Amino acid sequence: MQFANEKVVLKQAPVGFPTRDDFAIVRETLGQPADGEILIEIEHLGIDAFITTTLNHDGHHGRSEVNSPVVALGTGRVIESRSEAFAPGDRVFGGMGAQRYIITPVEGYRKLDDSKVPAHTYLGLLGITTGLTAYAGMILVGKVKEGDTVAVSAAAGAVGSIACQLAKLKGARVIGIAGGPQKCAFLEELNCDATIDYKGSNVAEQLGLLAPDGLNLFFDNVGGNILDAALDNLAMGARVVICGAISQYADMAAVQGPALYLRLAERNASMHGFTVDHYKEQFPEVEANLVQWASEGKIHMTEHIESGLERFPDALSMLYHGGHRGKLLVQPRSYSCLLPAGPHR
Repeated sequence: MQFANEKVVLKQAPVGFPTRDDFAIVRETLGQPADGEILIEIEHLGIDAFITTTLNHDGHHGRSEVNSPVVALGTGRVIESRSEAFAPGDRVFGGMGAQRYIITPVEGYRKLDDSKVPAHTYLGLLGITTGLTAYAGMILVGKVKEGDTVAVSAAAGAVGSIACQLAKLKGARVIGIAGGPQKCAFLEELNCDATIDYKGSNVAEQLGLLAPDGLNLFFDNVGGNILDAALDNLAMGARVVICGAISQYADMAAVQGPALYLRLAERNASMHGFTVDHYKEQFPEVEANLVQWASEGKIHMTEHIESGLERFPDALSMLYHGGHRGKLLVQPRSYSCLLPAGPHR
């Protein structure tokens, strides 16, 4: 049996943020897995900011090579297995790449228990790049506590929206920073105490008005001017958590650091960067807590799902230009196709 695969490949390294012209869709024929391999039908792909850092730079998350599938995490269903570790029908999570199917060795793939939550929850609320990252940054690194005044940048995104809810759950006062009235209204639905539309106001001035005694904790996903605005409004002994810097990902070779970093010294504050993989030993506890809080209605993961693999480049652009709230996913077409003999790669 052969499968008709489609994949989104990198056509050229983007200049600035990626556009559809930087990608191509390639069709190929997949055969059978070899010993120790599995064939996975990919059901959901996570659209994460780290993907952009792989397009023209060798960084922490690896590199997407020209003419190869774009790096992406995903969930899927095992179709065929030549490994004792997985059986046909198992739901799995791992590095799938932007494509409909993948034949791969089993190392690095996790069998999922989808009896209580859908498998794609492991890209969102229980996702290493989303819910687990928000938990690690807000609770393990930021050590948010009752009475804190907390600000979160990119607060309407996947990580930011969970970070806001976790801070509220711990008894903090939360200020969400997002772009546009619709996203700010979404943050109000998440019970943020205040919102700032960075597109329509001066963030530094608004933080000064909303947090006259300063911020105890700033959870940053953006960097750039918004990070400087927060640094200019820190309380004594504040904590700044660097989760990401999406404003800088267009050119990873020329990242601009904060201009107001001396505020850290003036306010006896600290800045702590992290990546979630440093906390992997705590993942079982983190997942259990997130599932419990979700079942109790204390946190909620909003999802935006684009249908069709061809939507992958456009979905990636949404991360930078708006148009979504919460976790952004792409659902490739989910049917298998048995191919006749023909001129496929």
